Amino acid sequence: MASKTVHVFASGGEWAMKGEGGRPKSYRTQREAISAGLTLLRTKPAGQLVIHGRNGQIRQHQTYKMTPIQEPPKKSRSSRRISSAVGRLALERINADGQTPCAHAPEK
Repeated sequence: MASKTVHVFASGGEWAMKGEGGRPKSYRTQREAISAGLTLLRTKPAGQLVIHGRNGQIRQHQTYKMTPIQEPPKKSRSSRRISSAVGRLALERINADGQTPCAHAPEK
């Protein structure tokens, strides 16, 4: 079963909808672009709609007549605390020992 991915994204002050292999079509609002994308997907055997925010990051995605995309596993609270602590420790060491040359820096 061939699937199709349709993207909705900001483009030059407007919103664009683009299917795989097609040219982007411009719409005044994001809502109009999403509606057009959904209409296009309904004509296909399967597909997904990927909605991008103004900053280009994926804001939302929906699948139609196919297995949903699996969300990446969430980090646990303790892993975030550990990562933060390691970052603080590394920054403290860098600030405390500013005179140590980097391993890749040429010696004077």
